[in-house]
Amino acid sequence: MQSGYRQHMSQPNTDSRIDDVAPGDVIDLGTGEPACKVVHKEPAGSGFLVTFEGDDGETFQRELPEGTPVRRSLESKWESTQSPTAHSES
Repeated sequence: MQSGYRQHMSQPNTDSRIDDVAPGDVIDLGTGEPACKVVHKEPAGSGFLVTFEGDDGETFQRELPEGTPVRRSLESKWESTQSPTAHSES
């Protein structure tokens, strides 16, 4: 991945697989590359073609095999300005 989406990820789930991610999730592949937001995911061969968005808004694609382990931020969608529900710090 090219550039990180956020400096940190809230409540990362280290037991996720690429199969489980959905658009809006912020994931880290654990390769030392910064975390990025998933924009689109579709089946491709024996895995998935995933479109990512970096911090700078630039999108790029990677093909990842089924079962690829990822670290996923479960709260990333709810922290987004695109969230359908207003969320405030408690």
